[in-house]
Amino acid sequence: MGASTAVAQPATIPAMQSAADIVENPKLFQWIQHFSAGVLIAICVVGIATWNVSLFSHFGIAFDGGPTAFLIALICLIASIKEVGPDVIAGAYCLGRALVRLDPGPHFLPPILTRLRTEPRPVQEFQCPEEPERVQKGEDKIPLEKGMVRPIRAVTRAPKQNETGILDVQMTLEPSFVVQYAITDIFDFVANYGSSENVQKQLRDIGETTLAEELSRCTPASFIRKLPKINRKLVEEIRKRFLHSGINIISVRLVSPDITHEVGKELANIPIARAQAQQAEIKSVGERTRLTNVGEGTANAKLSLLRAQAKGQKEIKEALGITDGNVVIAAEAVSGLSDKTDVLILGQGGMRDAMSLVKGAQSAFNMGKGKGAQP
Repeated sequence: MGASTAVAQPATIPAMQSAADIVENPKLFQWIQHFSAGVLIAICVVGIATWNVSLFSHFGIAFDGGPTAFLIALICLIASIKEVGPDVIAGAYCLGRALVRLDPGPHFLPPILTRLRTEPRPVQEFQCPEEPERVQKGEDKIPLEKGMVRPIRAVTRAPKQNETGILDVQMTLEPSFVVQYAITDIFDFVANYGSSENVQKQLRDIGETTLAEELSRCTPASFIRKLPKINRKLVEEIRKRFLHSGINIISVRLVSPDITHEVGKELANIPIARAQAQQAEIKSVGERTRLTNVGEGTANAKLSLLRAQAKGQKEIKEALGITDGNVVIAAEAVSGLSDKTDVLILGQGGMRDAMSLVKGAQSAFNMGKGKGAQP
């Protein structure tokens, strides 16, 4: 018995492979079962022949041949019955030699000549290099804590001239991937790996080598774009390595690479900055629209007021039969004085003084037109 030899790999790797590199020995297993059963029968026969023969009788304890022989046979029989559960795969060995693969249920396995080996049947999941909480990040000069592992580190290539994106830079990434596998053959698994720890170690080695090669051809941006293609290559490479090894690789999924906390924080702030810029632009447009609307409304109101005043002054002029429009405007100005003061004090002249104010205002308007004062 030994490790499986290398075989030519097909172009397309199927999802399942039947592992049959370790040959069973059913004849040897049957011989051991028959021999053990014969021994038990012989013990029972001896017990019947020596049923009343005293084998030991001291200190108030007596052992007769018959009951003692049957008790020994019963203990050996109970010790030889082994149960294989529905959640495990199992196989029988004889002094390191593979005998037969065992189905779930009870089996007759003599304890001295045979040994039962089991491994879990359910699908196993393993994240390389380890679960996130058990990956010690930071500088390698810091001693590794107990139970922790180092992250997988790989350097990307330098960007080309036409690659100007935010992640089109050369940097060190920390990728990780999740593998789902199932143990399908107990003999091949034991011969090739022996334990789940060895399987996980080789999974990490193969995955790390494959990812390092892919990352050396990509920038972080192009690596993220090629994730589906890299996932396919990763599962093909791992399946090739575990072909005919008692393990079926069900799936391999690459987790988005860690681009360090600082870079990730800045990338997370980009949408926030864009939203704030768009919000400021919308507020600016809204404020300009509001001021434009307010200005147009004020101008329209002022224009309407002036038109109403001109119409009123025209009607006053026509009603009073005044030929000079400045008289009406002057009277309006004097009227405005009373609106801006609580009390308008006139001299003893009364109405004469009021008319003097009107005449003075009229003279001011005429002087603005370059005319002299009217007598």
